[in-house]
Amino acid sequence: MNKKILSLILIGFICFLGCENKTDNSGVTKYVDPFIGTGGHGHTFPGATLPFGMVQLSPDNPSKGWDWTSGYHYSDSVLLGFSHTHLSGTGVGDLYDILLMPFSGKYETAERNDKGRIFDIYNHKEENAVPGYYQVKLQNSKINAELTVTERTGFHRYSFEKKDAAVLIDLGYAQNFDRAAETFIKVVDNKTIEGYRISKGWAAYQPVYFVARFDKPFTAQLFDGNDKVTEKEVKSVLTSVVLNFESKNVMAKVALSSASVEGAKKNLQKEIPHWDFELVKNEANTKWENLLGKIKVTDKNEDAKKIFYTALYHSYLAPTLFTDENKKFCGADYKKTKAEGYTRYTLFSLWDTFRALHPLLTITKPELVDDLVKSMLAFYDETGLLPTWDLQSNDTNVMIGYHAVPVIIDAYFKGLTTADPERIFAACKVSAMQDNFGIDHFKKYGYIPSELEKEAVSKVLEYSFDDWCIAQLAKKLGKEEEYSYFSKRADAYKLMFDKATGFMRGKDKKGNWVKNFDPLFVEHRNTDYTEANAWQYTFHVLQDIKGLINEFGGEEKFVKKLDELFTISSEMTGHEMSPDISGLIGQYAHGNEPCHHVAYLYSFTSQPWKTQERISQIRKLMYSSKVDGLVGNDDCGQMSAWYIFSALGFYPVNPADGNYVIGTPLFEKTEITLENNKKLIVEAKNISDKNIYIKEILLNGKKLDRYYLTHKEIVDGGKLVFVMSDKH
Repeated sequence: MNKKILSLILIGFICFLGCENKTDNSGVTKYVDPFIGTGGHGHTFPGATLPFGMVQLSPDNPSKGWDWTSGYHYSDSVLLGFSHTHLSGTGVGDLYDILLMPFSGKYETAERNDKGRIFDIYNHKEENAVPGYYQVKLQNSKINAELTVTERTGFHRYSFEKKDAAVLIDLGYAQNFDRAAETFIKVVDNKTIEGYRISKGWAAYQPVYFVARFDKPFTAQLFDGNDKVTEKEVKSVLTSVVLNFESKNVMAKVALSSASVEGAKKNLQKEIPHWDFELVKNEANTKWENLLGKIKVTDKNEDAKKIFYTALYHSYLAPTLFTDENKKFCGADYKKTKAEGYTRYTLFSLWDTFRALHPLLTITKPELVDDLVKSMLAFYDETGLLPTWDLQSNDTNVMIGYHAVPVIIDAYFKGLTTADPERIFAACKVSAMQDNFGIDHFKKYGYIPSELEKEAVSKVLEYSFDDWCIAQLAKKLGKEEEYSYFSKRADAYKLMFDKATGFMRGKDKKGNWVKNFDPLFVEHRNTDYTEANAWQYTFHVLQDIKGLINEFGGEEKFVKKLDELFTISSEMTGHEMSPDISGLIGQYAHGNEPCHHVAYLYSFTSQPWKTQERISQIRKLMYSSKVDGLVGNDDCGQMSAWYIFSALGFYPVNPADGNYVIGTPLFEKTEITLENNKKLIVEAKNISDKNIYIKEILLNGKKLDRYYLTHKEIVDGGKLVFVMSDKH
């Protein structure tokens, strides 16, 4: 062989090895494990999706109850198929749209469960998931199934042992949480199926249009329920089609739309005009790598990095894209419309995500924020109110508060939206002045009497925070009358605080405290508190911590009560325990959102070291790299966003004031790439399992004599140094 050629080959081989090592060392998607949270009560799904993508292509098990709300639970090993939409970490289930189930042989003789459904089984040892890709080997039929995605299209690749491939497309499929109201399938040609599924569940009206294109020709048999249909199209409630292929290998591309079949066709043509599965898979991984790689962690603790990057991954699953490639979508008024000047998103779990997820996006994904704000404002245009819990352009109204308000107002004050501030104010004011959900009583009494409304105390506390946000916007816009009015409502928490007991407590119409008060009492949503008891809601004053401290009678009494929260017995009383109250340290419940800011409250006192101690404890106890590594529902990324902030070393206690309270960092070094390629470097000198206490904080070389950072300080970049110690 020519020496020159040999030298070039060797150089190329060495370069290849070097490039491979570089990729392995610098890539962060290798740390993501989509199975974390699929066990226990995490309610996450392991399937393929893109950041904020319309499609979540994931396996479905037969539902066995609450822990199957994502369609999948790690304790299961029975597969019903792969559907294209799923919720991540929610407490209620829905979606599971457009199910494909590969099987071998004839449909009539395929194995079925006790409900007459085709199924297969799998072993977790032959199951794999990474960002943008999922694979599983089916045990009975010996089919290897692989899934990947673009934003609006799912890509399936099935490998069979024999040339007897078959695929069921089932639109009538539903679990306990969702029901098809009308379905339609049309066989377009011997490679194309199109149709729609309109369902009623948590979302009262949810149309999903689709086009499914296969790489091999098929023969098709349509079904209306269990009855065969001879026509090439069928409309009913329980519509399905069985496709048979004379091939060992079958690929399918399934594009979705909320607006029309035509929209789904355009989505498919735009996003996957070819049949290169590996290309789509690699592009999906690259998109995840580019986004997750905005935060680089340097640390010896590989397990902690796995938890961190998986949490970051889960933080980017919602909200989800809702417009087609041509900008069309189905609005909250159920009309097919076009997004002008913005891209529409849905899936706003606002009672959860206003606390940490949305503030995280203002730092790590600021270019998305304007579309999110305008999506919520468009929802207001379509319905007359801002969304409370927006699912596929339906307001489920499942949680309390009008928490679109802090998200939108925070974005405005951070300069991340071009929306008209007068329009923002009008939308916020209308939502705060409606006569639903006890707000009519709030306006009349200045609080909500317990005999007139369930969850009265929680509602007053949550409304008060939202009203504080509105007051700040009113002040900025020179609306003095509204500023005064909403500022007064923001102080309503004081009317709920019983100084004699030291708890937020219900009152009747006459202003008397509700009798037979028990701060440990829980009855899911049938008491004065939302998924909590008095212990867990007493500290829910995000907007005025100093005022709350004063209500307690000073710092000493406040800290004593905080200490007691974490050290009292975890036992509760009541007839109906809420499954959401989990992850207990004393009466502190990390598995549910009302407590998420509480450990940071010590930083408002002269004992910030107790925040550092508790944050370190919560990180260790409540998160792991196991499948049950989340102690409660991830709630569209809120549990995960808490971990991200709390690993970085700061957290938005008031998620709308532009400040982040100092906690304690987890890693030796973290580098965050910001807008305009600015970087914030966070270093923790002398960090270790024992060195969790902050001895000194330096921001750009200058000592920081306060326990908070401003949003501007973070996004301007620079260097934040924590000098750590084992002593407080």
